[in-house]
Amino acid sequence: MVYQDLYMNAAIIYMIAFLGFWLCLWRAVSYLPWRLVRWWIHWVYLCVVLTPWKGTEPEIFYAPAIIVGAFDFLDVGPTGAMKALLPMIAALVGGSLFLVLVAIVGRHLRMKKAGQQSEQEESAVG
Repeated sequence: MVYQDLYMNAAIIYMIAFLGFWLCLWRAVSYLPWRLVRWWIHWVYLCVVLTPWKGTEPEIFYAPAIIVGAFDFLDVGPTGAMKALLPMIAALVGGSLFLVLVAIVGRHLRMKKAGQQSEQEESAVG
């Protein structure tokens, strides 16, 4: 019973810290002119901080994958660390590919709209 209260308090403190750092990050990257770069930085932060993984030493626990990976690297070695970090790496790569796709589609739509506007201007003048 005591451990459940301790875990709940730790989870609450972790979420408060997560939100505080996210607000600081939000403020810091708001000065960047590129919206997609801002989104990518937020995505990296979310993946690193919120990707869970189950550790087993000395008892079963859940923690961010980067923390479990660091301890597994020290205890087991690089193979154990890669096993713990694989979900986080997959989320980083998947989100990055999604943002690249959004950038390509957005650029294509903007170019198409600019082409249509120039055609309308040419037909109005001519």
